[in-house]
Amino acid sequence: MNDDRRSPHITALGLIAIILFAASLYWLRVLVAPMAFSLFLMALVWPVYQHRMLKGKRALRVLALVIAVLLVLIATSAILLLMGYGVRVVVDGLSQYGPRAQETYYSIGMWVEERGIAFWPTAGDPFSLSQVFHLLHETVMRINAIIGFMALSLIFLILGLLEANDMQRRLPHALGEDVAGRLLSACHALGWKFRRYMLVRSVVSFLTGILTWLFALLTGLDLAIAWGILAFALNYIPFLGSILAVFPPVIFAVVQFDSWQDPALILLGMTLIQFSIGNLLDPKLEGHALAISPISVVFSIFFWGMLWGIPGAFMGVPLLIAIVTICHHFHDTCWITRMLTPGGRKPPHSSTWR
Repeated sequence: MNDDRRSPHITALGLIAIILFAASLYWLRVLVAPMAFSLFLMALVWPVYQHRMLKGKRALRVLALVIAVLLVLIATSAILLLMGYGVRVVVDGLSQYGPRAQETYYSIGMWVEERGIAFWPTAGDPFSLSQVFHLLHETVMRINAIIGFMALSLIFLILGLLEANDMQRRLPHALGEDVAGRLLSACHALGWKFRRYMLVRSVVSFLTGILTWLFALLTGLDLAIAWGILAFALNYIPFLGSILAVFPPVIFAVVQFDSWQDPALILLGMTLIQFSIGNLLDPKLEGHALAISPISVVFSIFFWGMLWGIPGAFMGVPLLIAIVTICHHFHDTCWITRMLTPGGRKPPHSSTWR
């Protein structure tokens, strides 16, 4: 009887604890998000830094640290530069269609207003350049925030790599041999899964960019290379990136073409490319190695995106993989793994970092 009375109270306290934990992750996102991203990066570059040939050789280990950080810088800079190049080319292309863009915008606004729906932001000002400058200003602020996020993540990455070996030696004294062994085993499996995940994402992003470029060429859409580059870069953000990669070329098609059939065809084609690769090829490439419930994936992307913005949306799937993998290595939390994997099956065993 007492247990029955305590059960609702325990459930309520658990819900309150979850809400407070989520709120703390949001309030501390400036520090927690870069720290989580640095751990993800550490798992990716760990084989470079922790190689058997480097044991006992301090100079080579320092060189490996520099190489690992450079690899991260080159990869992230390449993606950001490609995205910036694509945006710049699209903006330059839109400037060539300036009068036509204004006319199209005004025609759509009039069509919507005739049906009793308010469209204009201010009366008598259907197309305000101040809104465009405000949008560009917001874009620049977002880019500066991403640069700051990456700088802080790199600092955490360097500190984490320097402390990793000492942390492994201290864990058994702090948590006990059994818990420390299970945690290290989970981290080894997690690193393998993260590297496989990024390999799959890179292959899928490359194929998406190539198909988008070819489709834009076939349909006569201007700036085909820019659309392919943007599709490639945005595809690294699961789910949300696919949506963001579809609408800009469709909007540009509305401005470029006279008829509505061409933009409709581009919308259909771009959506088909993203849907086919994201829902058929991507899961097949990942196979059973990263078997996670699709509902859990979508929820994780939106949940972490709501907390941490674009970095959270990117980290949604890796964080879910981390939760599933770590919970699988402990008896008391195996039920979480069974709940988040399709059919409740166990996640596959994987190789270690060593």
